[in-house]
Amino acid sequence: MHSMEVYSLKQAKTINKLRVLNTIRFEPGITRNMISEKTGLDPSTVTKLVNEMKRKRMIYEKGILPSKLGRHSKRLYVNRDFSKAIVVDLGVTHSIVGISFFDGTVEVVDEFDTPDTPEECFRVLTEKVSRFPGVFPLIVIGVPGSVDKTHKKLAFAPNLNRWRDIDVEKYFKVFEVYLENDANLAALAEMMRNKHFGDRKNIVYILVREGIGGGIIIEGKLYKGSFNAAGEIGHMKMYDRGPCFCGRVGCWEANTSISHCVRQYEKKKPLPGNTMYEKFETLCRIYEEDPLAKEVLDEFTGILIDGIVNLVNILSPEIVIVGGEGVFLPESVFEVIVSETRRQVHPMDKEVSVEKGSLSNKEVVLEGTSILSSMMISERLV
Repeated sequence: MHSMEVYSLKQAKTINKLRVLNTIRFEPGITRNMISEKTGLDPSTVTKLVNEMKRKRMIYEKGILPSKLGRHSKRLYVNRDFSKAIVVDLGVTHSIVGISFFDGTVEVVDEFDTPDTPEECFRVLTEKVSRFPGVFPLIVIGVPGSVDKTHKKLAFAPNLNRWRDIDVEKYFKVFEVYLENDANLAALAEMMRNKHFGDRKNIVYILVREGIGGGIIIEGKLYKGSFNAAGEIGHMKMYDRGPCFCGRVGCWEANTSISHCVRQYEKKKPLPGNTMYEKFETLCRIYEEDPLAKEVLDEFTGILIDGIVNLVNILSPEIVIVGGEGVFLPESVFEVIVSETRRQVHPMDKEVSVEKGSLSNKEVVLEGTSILSSMMISERLV
């Protein structure tokens, strides 16, 4: 037997328990038999693990799934109040604080405009999170940039005034800190929450915000690359115009971010809205009747398509999901994105589908932080 395979039974049991728990978390109402079919664990093992977690009140039974064979199966659910934790979507201009529950759901508890400096930003944040008693001492933060391998440092966030090497953990006294790239979290949220995408193995998730982030899922797993920085798709150099915050000229995101779009419009006239994404939403809403909005968004769309085609040609995914503020795009515009992508990609990739994210721009990253948080807490508590 290979030495790698000889790990303790306790570890194996923990891994199986987490598999069972996560299956219930992402398919609430599932029965023991269905878990056994899904995980390949034999029914007696599933029953044993379920009973242990029921005793700890991690999960509970409610209702039955009727069966023609007379043996009705009890439905299982994760106990959402078993643990609570703080999660944060740290945005370029606007940030959201949420409380994450054990079932992976999340509630927004606070919002603030993102300060310009890391010191000020984390001072505001630590002050806000100190108000919540009884939370698990782990804080998961989604960030618009790259994270180092320890997930404690923000390595580089070009759109956040080019923050570099920020040791985030030092700002938080009682919390363990875990940082993750926002687009990776959004991809995780779509993968876990949207049953429609569930059986797809190769997915490119595009987070359209002030910049453009990517979450790349290969064979059902989030691809991080050797240096933990995979998915920086906004920094493909595609044009000879558009200075980018990363220091280069011509990056994809410098030519097609929502802020770029809003600025183009506002050179001529103002747009209503308090935040960048409210203004972009307005722009999308007036697309049909406002010629300037149409002109600006059509240019945005053309550039978006160029990047999508590159990604499809490189990665050959089954599906490209356009999320974040991309969900505001009018249907007619989205139809153009779909048809033009199919027209322009390599002939082998014609089957690719391009779809809008199923989660709203405000909840998608926060959902991801919550799913990650609940899974990490489970590892520490099972």
